[in-house]
Amino acid sequence: MYWFLLFVAVVVVWTVVLALLALKLWRQGKALTRELVAAQSKLAAAQSEAGSGQTREDAHAPA
Repeated sequence: MYWFLLFVAVVVVWTVVLALLALKLWRQGKALTRELVAAQSKLAAAQSEAGSGQTREDAHAPA
């Protein structure tokens, strides 16, 4: 009986450790995804601004 309870305790401890690790990784993944979305939107804004700047320069360039 003692060995069975020890086994159950070890399984419970490992389950808690793995759950906490999974939670930590989940939060890091969410944060990285949020940063990636922000960086992509900044990049898209910069590209559209650079593209519109080029068309303005092209419109004023001598033919």
